[in-house]
Amino acid sequence: MICSGINEQNPGRAGYTTMVRRYAGRWKDRFWEIDFLRGLCVVLMVFDHFMYCLWDVMPVINGVLGTSLFDGLRPFALEYWNWDLRNNVREVVILLFFLLCGVSCTLTRGNFRRFIPLALVAAGLSAVTSVLSELTGSNMTIFFGVIHMIAAGVLLYAVIDNAAQAIGGALPQRCGRARFALRLLPGLVGVGLLAAYFALWGDWYAASPWHFVSTYTPPEGLSDGQKIFQSVFIELRGFRLERFYGGDYFPVLPYAAFILIGGLVGMFAYHTRARWAFSRLNGAWNSGLCFFGRHAAVIYIAHMVVIPAVLAILAAASLLFS
Repeated sequence: MICSGINEQNPGRAGYTTMVRRYAGRWKDRFWEIDFLRGLCVVLMVFDHFMYCLWDVMPVINGVLGTSLFDGLRPFALEYWNWDLRNNVREVVILLFFLLCGVSCTLTRGNFRRFIPLALVAAGLSAVTSVLSELTGSNMTIFFGVIHMIAAGVLLYAVIDNAAQAIGGALPQRCGRARFALRLLPGLVGVGLLAAYFALWGDWYAASPWHFVSTYTPPEGLSDGQKIFQSVFIELRGFRLERFYGGDYFPVLPYAAFILIGGLVGMFAYHTRARWAFSRLNGAWNSGLCFFGRHAAVIYIAHMVVIPAVLAILAAASLLFS
């Protein structure tokens, strides 16, 4: 029966609260595998951006300063950027990062509070990159990038999950399994959105396993505002405005759906007996990547500024030895 006593498979409200407090407390009590995988994703993202800066940003810096620092590395960086293995690994890393974000949504009761700083940072990124675009004459404005999308995904998860918990709270105390099933609702919504996206709006491109081509034909007479709205909330490759080819672009669909689906992984992996399956493997060997994982948001935001700044400083310093 759905309404039954709480067993080990379903930790119930008390077990859930204890687990959330444990995860949100001292870093030594966190689920190390989440921090490890998140840290690995961040390290790979930072390296990817560094290679991008070598072939695209460094020539601009050299042109402004009259230097030639790292010119010899540009062909290698460009070849890496177009490497099929890099393109495939990048997609896996991005989707894993979003899934882990969804897992984390199941380990906190403050997803609305998580949304607020994410939204503020996203707005700041748009403002700063817009100013830089005007100053440099480039198309680097981030209208709806990773942080924007994660903020939207976390907010969407919070709305659905809180509604599910409100319904579950109205059920009798003995309905532990029903309340657990309701907590799966965000993930199920994510699966439904992803299925609709792939079934209704395009086809896979045969030459690449990651290339989804839109078959959507936009209606006539849409204003720029309506086009922007559609481009923010769904990736329709044949319908993207040129302005969305800026520094970053991750619309709600399909990417935020993976955050919601991460909620399914989190509920089954960390709200059941499986939650401590990897605890015995924890140790000093993973401390470096776990550190990056615990500070993933700060590192991700900072590296976009730090890498170009460091390259500019090195290029300026090279003038002293020329």
